[in-house]
Amino acid sequence: MDVVVRTDGDRGVTDSPTRPPAHRTARWGVLGVLVALIAGSLLTLGYLGADRGGNPFSSRDEEQAQRERVMSQARQFMLRVNTYGPDLLEGEQMPTYRKLVSEVVTAKFAADFEQNVPYAEATVAQAGVARITEVYAVGVADLDLDAGTATALVAGSFTNSFTDPKDAGQRVNAEPQPYRVEVELVRQRGTWKVDDFSPVGAEGQQQAPSAPAPSPSVEGGAQ
Repeated sequence: MDVVVRTDGDRGVTDSPTRPPAHRTARWGVLGVLVALIAGSLLTLGYLGADRGGNPFSSRDEEQAQRERVMSQARQFMLRVNTYGPDLLEGEQMPTYRKLVSEVVTAKFAADFEQNVPYAEATVAQAGVARITEVYAVGVADLDLDAGTATALVAGSFTNSFTDPKDAGQRVNAEPQPYRVEVELVRQRGTWKVDDFSPVGAEGQQQAPSAPAPSPSVEGGAQ
């Protein structure tokens, strides 16, 4: 007698589709989430870099840029406040000198400066006093970007000159006077402005006035 063997196919039974292992599915799911997170982070960094105009991967860019601006403004202040002479006179005043100084200081400092600058203008008009200055070094002693305040140390020297009493066409130079000052700045509408300054150094030095004078305003060794 013949024996008929029936297969699953003959009975209409088909194989179930092969399913991937559960751990493999979970692994690919986690990988997909990580890729999405990395892509989002890169997009955010790119936006911040474009918005700030710096390197988004460097946390020092903004602070270093502000330090350089503080030093530049402190240097400009010392150069402007200690550079004047008869060539700036218009009548009994030096309007260009006043303008140059007011551009780098706060309104509070400018008001004090305007009260004192007539004394310097009088020495220029009456005695032909002139002053030039040289800045040797500038450094930032303190910087608070959140508060918008900074302190810079400036070292340099200035030299006064006078009309020669024996020959009006000649000038006589005094000895250079070294100075070292602490300059306080505040940030206003994105620009650093000088709010105050004072001498630093050996005890007993002459105090720096709010406006320049014919005698040395500050003394002290360069830093």
